[in-house]
Amino acid sequence: MSRLTRRQWLARGGAAMGVALGTPSALFAHRAHVTLTELSASADSGRWEFVHSIHYHDALALLAKLGAKSDAQPGTAAGNARIALAIERDLRWFAPDGTTLKPATVGAELVGDNVVVYQEMLRPPARGDFTIESRLMHEVFADQTNNVSVEFTKPFTLLRLSRQRTRAAFTVA
Repeated sequence: MSRLTRRQWLARGGAAMGVALGTPSALFAHRAHVTLTELSASADSGRWEFVHSIHYHDALALLAKLGAKSDAQPGTAAGNARIALAIERDLRWFAPDGTTLKPATVGAELVGDNVVVYQEMLRPPARGDFTIESRLMHEVFADQTNNVSVEFTKPFTLLRLSRQRTRAAFTVA
């Protein structure tokens, strides 16, 4: 039996893992199509702050679906702007009386493997049941889940939205 070089050993091991996982591309893919929105209230500014995180590869697929040009990639100013516009269009917030709330986008950046979009708005004076409606990235992935963590309720409220459940409510006391 001949001795394998280190390169041959690594190549064979990588090929075996690729076969075990189905395809070599599966080695580098993340497992689920999930976004996370964190909604918190700033005691200092009296504002609601929204932080939306989308995995880089999912954001790339979103930009492709939107027909973005090659200069509009996740992490670039043009790419981040297109992603922020998609968030503004596809995540809708409603006050207890049914009026639409309009968070303003204040920035976006690439943080690790995620594109993060920041929004804020004055805290609504109303109390009661607020509603979120999400269709974010549903046209990109059939299995898309959008998690919303409402972090000023105790305990935190986690809402899971999908194509099957596009609306959910949280209570502000």
